Amino acid sequence: MIFINKQDERRKIFTSLCGFGNPLPHKAFSLADLSEQECPIPLDEFIHYNIPKEVVNAGFEETRRYLIEKSDYSNSNRFVCFIGVWYNTSLITAPFFRELFFCLVYLLEKVKPFCILGASLTIKHLSMIYFGSLAVLDTHINFLRKKIKTWTPSRSLFLVGGCIRDLLLDIETRPSDIDFTLAGKPNDIYKSINTSGLSHFITEKFGTITLIKKDTTKKTEIKYECTPLRTEDGYEDFRHPGQITRSNDIILDSQRRDFTINAMYYTSFRSDKYNLDHLAGYTQSESHISPILDKHGFCFVASKNILILQDHKIISQLFATWLFDEKIFAQVLQNISEQTLVGTVQLSHKNKQSFRIIIDPQKGIQDIEKRKLKAVGNPDKRFQEDALRILRALRFPNVINQKLQQKKIATTLFDYEKETWTALKKNKDLLNQIAKERIKDELVKIFSKGNPFAFVALLDETKLLELLFPALYATKFIHQPVRYHPFDVYTHTLLTLYDLQKINTNYLVRLWMLYHDVGKVEQFAAYKDDLSKEEIRAILSGPHNHRRNGPEFTKKDFAQLGFSNKEIDDIAWYVANHHKPEEILDGGNPEKITKKMRKFLSDAGYQKANDILDITISDRMGQYNPLQNNTDLTEITDLRKLLKQLHKEEGQFTIKELAINGSDIIKHFSLEPGKIIWELLQQAFDWVLSDIKKRNIKKAIFTYLTGHIKNRKSE
Repeated sequence: MIFINKQDERRKIFTSLCGFGNPLPHKAFSLADLSEQECPIPLDEFIHYNIPKEVVNAGFEETRRYLIEKSDYSNSNRFVCFIGVWYNTSLITAPFFRELFFCLVYLLEKVKPFCILGASLTIKHLSMIYFGSLAVLDTHINFLRKKIKTWTPSRSLFLVGGCIRDLLLDIETRPSDIDFTLAGKPNDIYKSINTSGLSHFITEKFGTITLIKKDTTKKTEIKYECTPLRTEDGYEDFRHPGQITRSNDIILDSQRRDFTINAMYYTSFRSDKYNLDHLAGYTQSESHISPILDKHGFCFVASKNILILQDHKIISQLFATWLFDEKIFAQVLQNISEQTLVGTVQLSHKNKQSFRIIIDPQKGIQDIEKRKLKAVGNPDKRFQEDALRILRALRFPNVINQKLQQKKIATTLFDYEKETWTALKKNKDLLNQIAKERIKDELVKIFSKGNPFAFVALLDETKLLELLFPALYATKFIHQPVRYHPFDVYTHTLLTLYDLQKINTNYLVRLWMLYHDVGKVEQFAAYKDDLSKEEIRAILSGPHNHRRNGPEFTKKDFAQLGFSNKEIDDIAWYVANHHKPEEILDGGNPEKITKKMRKFLSDAGYQKANDILDITISDRMGQYNPLQNNTDLTEITDLRKLLKQLHKEEGQFTIKELAINGSDIIKHFSLEPGKIIWELLQQAFDWVLSDIKKRNIKKAIFTYLTGHIKNRKSE
């Protein structure tokens, strides 16, 4: 149920104009925040919406239309939406409810107070863990053993972290970024590696070993990174441990890691010493993995011969001195019963069977199944040890959820365990202590592979928006003329980003979308009451125009975030040119439009010109204003067709391709080198752009320039 006290008459106008639009939040929430609260408003003052099952089954758009049709704006002081949804896998999923919730909260952006009393969620229990792809890790295990075979016993090497997590989530099939660990001193391990065919290096201070294997045929590379088992203490800079102690204890190593879903270890081997005959005929649904692990501390996934261990005592016994104890392993297998079995045992008559072990002392598998990001141990301590984990905590669910949604299967999305979410917000200011280059790396990963819109919304909720993107933060509550934008600048920006990320994956373009209107804060501040048309034109043509001052805000903020000069220049260029398609279309006949587009292709290049068209589409869609007919994209579609045609037939025609150059002009007109030569080249280039095939001829250009020079002299 969502109870909202409406206090802003302006919002009534906006919602009337725009309907309920897309599921876009102005103020985003973690589901961990949706605790029961008292409602300060009498229930009889609320409008109730009960959504029929058949409407819900028809999909989100039908549900949205139903809400719009049921809307009642007759009471300007109160506006309440109530969604009572009892759903299971045959009805709707948790992300669906979240979208509805965000849709309502977003459109009632400044409405306070509101209370969430919760919704009844009854989700049919299905296993959301996939073991089928884990076998691909065996190739990496065997490769690393061969490379380090002279030093380590074969079964004491574990893969760890993200590669296991992503395979269990079924969002990765061929991981190329592999973390592994084993006991020992970093330099001893490094010296024992056969580096043939590998790029390699070690960071002496923290003992991290990096190996890069290149596949020249597939033009790919696999990066292996080893941090030997250790404990950490004495964090002094909120990033790096002051004290590192080498260890043989995998449980102690797991306690220093960030999140439970990243603290799982994997190994595998083949053997003919063990049999599973005593399990013949037993079967158990895979949906019972978590209850088994919670009760017994271990279970056996029969379909892939995977032993999952969470019981600390068993783990310590199996790897007492980091060496694999075969007797303990045999005992564990014999102790597997119907109560600790998942799946059906397939008895093998081969000499050797593959056995796989997942060591999970922090219960990451349960959190994967619950779809919760949970810190290892005390979340406050984890974030205070390494403040970059604050940003990583925002990245992991964001990128994982994006990949889960791209799979297009019904699944619950990741959210935050409540104490982890509370600690994240509590320790947010520690992010000030982190080097800007590290922050930039996280942002690039999110804006490249994740859902930037959802990320920015959570930055707003965690009060990190002002720290990372101050110029964007300043656009909040900067309202625009309602005939163009029925939202403030910040809300419009989020709307445009939501649409852009559907059609463009370039992280620089997505970052640009955040800053395309930041200059409007200064522009609108220059406006005063009763301005004449001439005064308004002066503002729009002066330094306060958002396309002129926006690039300066952009350069300042992205330099603070550690972006390179090239990246900053690209983002600033997009800010300065984001109205270019509108300028091309403005008052032009087809010939003029073609000439302008040819010039734009020449200046920008094909890819950037295409990006700008994506930006224009998103900017229009982000208006959500039926008065502007912003959803009619015919003109932009035609421009894209023209761009493709010009690129195919003519390529990127630049001044370098002109049939004459500066020396030709000097010689032909007997001129001295100087500014006039460049001006004549530009004039010739502009003339040729109208018809490259007919005009880019040396004789024709000189004939044109001769007339142009005569006209200048007569003036």
